[in-house]
Amino acid sequence: MSHFTQVTTKITSKEMLIACLKELGYDVEEKTGIKGYRGQETPVDIAVRMKQGYDIGFVLGNDGTYSFVADWFGVQGVNEQQFTTKVQQQYALTTVMDKISRQGFNVVEQQQENNGEIRLVVRRWV
Repeated sequence: MSHFTQVTTKITSKEMLIACLKELGYDVEEKTGIKGYRGQETPVDIAVRMKQGYDIGFVLGNDGTYSFVADWFGVQGVNEQQFTTKVQQQYALTTVMDKISRQGFNVVEQQQENNGEIRLVVRRWV
């Protein structure tokens, strides 16, 4: 019986996903596998190597979006909801920062609000 759970996302950019995972401090490997209960292994496109317990992976679907995959019963240090929320927020921030930089904007202010939202103030000289 497999313990692996898959969670769909709207994450589409491999480069932005890897960048955001690294910004969150995770070690990342590509085109590998992750292990779960009783040594079961599943192939993933991107693996997040956890310091303890089972690793977390990302698989690219036919629709061009990445899904989280993990045996969450054995992942230690973070639960599924915390990890999903943190990665999706950092992915959005990384993507926005990349786009505003490409469009010639500079970040003037970045604040984390009490509700967890990130507020950016950007400027471009014309």
